[in-house]
Amino acid sequence: MSENQRYEFMTIDRPLTREQLAAVNRLSSHIEASATHAVIEYQWGDFKHDPIEVLRQYFDGFLYWANWGTPRLAFRFPHGALPGTLVDAYDLEESVTFTQYADFDILDMRFNDLEPPDEWIDYELGSMIAAREELMDGDARALYIVWLAANHMLGANDEEEEYEVDAPPVPPGLATPTAAQHAVADLFRLPEEVLVAAGRHSQRASAAPDDDLAAWVRLLPPERRDDYLVRLAGNEPGLSRALVTELRELGRGKPEPSSAGERVTFATILAESADVKDELEAERRRQAAAAHQRMLRKIHDHQEDYWARAEEGAARGSSAGYDEAAQALVELREAAARFDETARFEERFQTWVRPHLRRPALLKRFGEHRFIVPVG
Repeated sequence: MSENQRYEFMTIDRPLTREQLAAVNRLSSHIEASATHAVIEYQWGDFKHDPIEVLRQYFDGFLYWANWGTPRLAFRFPHGALPGTLVDAYDLEESVTFTQYADFDILDMRFNDLEPPDEWIDYELGSMIAAREELMDGDARALYIVWLAANHMLGANDEEEEYEVDAPPVPPGLATPTAAQHAVADLFRLPEEVLVAAGRHSQRASAAPDDDLAAWVRLLPPERRDDYLVRLAGNEPGLSRALVTELRELGRGKPEPSSAGERVTFATILAESADVKDELEAERRRQAAAAHQRMLRKIHDHQEDYWARAEEGAARGSSAGYDEAAQALVELREAAARFDETARFEERFQTWVRPHLRRPALLKRFGEHRFIVPVG
């Protein structure tokens, strides 16, 4: 099996300087980099640097994917933007770490034992990077999704795995994940039914009250305003978030601790997901049937277009043309059956097909689709 590895990095808080971009370009001969984005792909060989150290020095997000699995997603945060106890409730020592440095903090999520999908998927960091901002807003859904995925991976690898009795609280709003959270779930191959089952235990997310920042900024002492302006001039990452947090505390007071969500063991969620899977499959069948009925209505309402398509395909005299003609007629026949017009269709088909009786390849296709073709 050939190798296919992809390393992707992104900046969010600020672009790379010219010097930083030059240093990033020297990391690999396989790299394509700009001031906000870098991609390194290998069909053989490996990246010679620690990607987490590269993330810490230059970027805000990192994604690794290989065709043998082992997905890795990591975010860099301004130091102190998230509590040092961020992952303590999740018992994910082997899969997830949160490391605090003097300048930045790193959340590293790595599933070394995850089996890859059957075919290569072009996962993109851009679809997941918003989860970084959500975590800094106090939205723990992405981290909880990773916990679910880690437990599902362990269960898939060992059917006798005893799931932890202690479980983190189900975060509010899990029943309606964001696009970035769905992308994280896809990366770590969390089945939809498990996510939905867990979401049924979550509270509805409450809407944030409006901010009156213009009024609250006047509550800042002059020396604090000057400090923020100096730091703004230095393009300090994460400054806007720190300022808004301080203004909210000044304007509203410190927020009350939110009530913890329900704690549900993964074994319970997994058991419930079996019924959810049946429900989702039934809903997909219902939607597919409804879509099929809409298609038949469209064919019925535009029959002449389909007869013209059949005639054009047959007249081309090629294999592709014959396939197109046969497909158009199959669809017309099905639409006719749906609207009780089978006799009318058969009568028209018998008339239509006579000029084409000397096209054996076309007649063969009609035979394969069980059309009754006149003889002679």
